[in-house]
This record gives sequence, structure tokens and C-alpha cells, in this order.
Amino acid sequence: MPAPSRSFVTAAALAICLCLSSLAAGESTGRDEQGLRAAAQRYREALDRGDGKALAALWTADGDIVDEQGNVLGGRTTVAATVPPAADAPRPAFRINDTKLRFLSDAVAIEDGTVEVSMPGLTRPLKGRFSATWVREADGWKIAALREDRLDAPPGAETLADLDWMVGDWVILDERAGKPAARGQEKPPIEMSVRWNANRTFLLRDVKISAADGGDATALHVTQRIGWDPLSRQLRSWVFSSDGGHGEATWSRDGDSWVARTTAVLPDGSQTSSLNIYTFDGKDRCAWRSLPTHVGGEHTPPLNLTMIRKGGKP
Repeated sequence: MPAPSRSFVTAAALAICLCLSSLAAGESTGRDEQGLRAAAQRYREALDRGDGKALAALWTADGDIVDEQGNVLGGRTTVAATVPPAADAPRPAFRINDTKLRFLSDAVAIEDGTVEVSMPGLTRPLKGRFSATWVREADGWKIAALREDRLDAPPGAETLADLDWMVGDWVILDERAGKPAARGQEKPPIEMSVRWNANRTFLLRDVKISAADGGDATALHVTQRIGWDPLSRQLRSWVFSSDGGHGEATWSRDGDSWVARTTAVLPDGSQTSSLNIYTFDGKDRCAWRSLPTHVGGEHTPPLNLTMIRKGGKP
């Protein structure tokens, strides 16, 4: 299943407000820093509420986000998709470091900083750098641009062979359903097969999602290749969906889990991104969680899936 993208942080947007609120009160530049602080505080409060409308109002009309992979997202359209989090939804924790605020003029300021994001299920925080451009318009300070980059380079110890445990045939269950098939269905709605290619240079993952009526028709067919990218010197994957969507991800290991930072383009042209976390139990089960980061087009809720191997490893 394509689960959207490897962007680092919707956070850096979060980081903007967190960083500004952490600046010492005595560091005034005399260039409406107080107004900028107030705007940042409103942004933070809107994020905490999941108020997409309020967030969008704090972006310029043409403001944009460029994530660590170079994907360009509309600022307003991206944050407008924010919705209040479910009470039991896992939420990241943010820590801001090394923040610097520079006024280029009375109406333009640049904020640079670093951020650590602790995600549920990961042993190490994700580290990144961001740069945000604020401009003062007639109705107050707005975010005009946000740029993100990673600081934590992949350790490089992972090899494609480390993912050999994934080879086999799997049933994928949605934990909310608690069973492989909806009532009245004779087979699971989601099935996955993973195989090596002939030279063992790629893992080939094939996912089929059955039609909602439980018939033999396949509603969605997704293919993925996972391999070592000699250019970036890390594990990468490329995914293609029968509905016209496509995406890519980088893979790294975190303790007993694998993290795929994923970006995707949906059939309607909107972009999404997520962190996909796979935690294998060493036998025949794997917890698969997908946590959205940047969301374009529409909100993508967190997914909690379980992969169960059919009949043991071949």
C-alpha cells in the first residue's frame, strides 16, 4: 500500500512557533519582534487544536514548503488539511535547539533553527534543520516560505539483505477491524507478496487490495521495488499504484524497527508524506504504522496495520 512520503516535519512549521516562543524577552530588535512572537504563539495554539483554517490564515497566499527531498508544497493548502487529533492518536514530541532570528528589514524576518522530533515507536529522535521566512502584511506577520533538511545522516550500516525477513506471503490486517476480512468475505481484503529479483538486487513487493464487495476483483494493485541506491548510499524504494499514484522512500533502521520516510503523488496531483514504521517480531508478524507528516489535498489519518505471514517463511 503506498503510504505517502518521507518529509521530515510538518514540524518545522511547528518548530517555527516553538522556537520563537523560546527566544529571550530581552533580545528585542526593535523591529516588531513582539508582533512576530504573537503570530508565532497563535500558530502554535492552532496546531495544538488541529485548526487548519487558523493555520492557513497565518501563511501568505503564495507561501510554500520545500521539504528535505525537494518536494514543493503549497503552504496554505498543506496546513489547511490539519484536523484535530484523535484522543488516542500517537503524537510526536518536539525539541527546538540553536534558533536564530534575523530581520532583513522591518517587514521581513528569517528564522533558522534545528529541531528534534521524537516519534512514537522510534528509539532515536529525528533531527532536522529548518529556515522560515516571515513577512509582515497589512493584517500581521505571515509565513512566506519554509525550508527543511535532515541532520541525522543515515548510519549506512543497513543492507538490503537485512530486509530478507520480509520475503514471503502476508495478510495485512487493519487493527481497527481486528480481523483479516470484513463480515461475509471469504478472503482478506489486503494481501502482500514479497520476492527477490533474479540477482537479489531488489526486493519486489506486490500488494493487492480486494474490492469492497468482497468479490474477486482487485480494487487497487500496488508494486514496489526496494534496493540499495549507490548515488545516495542508502536504501530506497519506489512504488507505483494501479490508480496512477506513485511515490518513493528512504529506509533506515531504528533498533528493532525499520523506518521508511515516504513521499507520494496521488492521482489528483496532490502530494502526501508519512513515516512508515515496521516492527518485525522475529517470527511471522510485523506491526506497520503509518504516521502522516506533510499532507496535501486531504488529511491522511494515522494507520495501524499488522502483517501476518502465511504458512511461515518459505
